[in-house]
Amino acid sequence: MVTRLSTLSADKSASKIQAAFRNHQARLKLKKQAAWQIHEKLEYSSEQTEAKLKDMFEKLLKSSDLLSPSVAKLLQKAGLPVEEKELLRLTNPASISVQANYQGLRIEGPITRKTFVDLIEAFQHGE
Repeated sequence: MVTRLSTLSADKSASKIQAAFRNHQARLKLKKQAAWQIHEKLEYSSEQTEAKLKDMFEKLLKSSDLLSPSVAKLLQKAGLPVEEKELLRLTNPASISVQANYQGLRIEGPITRKTFVDLIEAFQHGE
């Protein structure tokens, strides 16, 4: 009789533990689903917000003639640093003179794949 009662109480205890574990698992699953849904909504809303901001700035830039000069200047990209301006000035193809007796490869823009391959081959052959 004693063993029978202890077996029944052990079965009840096991059932309660299993039920508590299942409830715990279900709560965890709901938390994960809720967190995922929140994440998806935030990601979607941030994408929409980013697209709206981009559209707004594009419209502002297109209508910059209607804005005051100071506002239009703020919307434009920042200027290049002094070193980059100097580098662009020194490497401007229009300012580089080519001697008349130059026999090497002449490149005109835009550079195509064939021009690029010809340039590499000429360099490899020492031309």
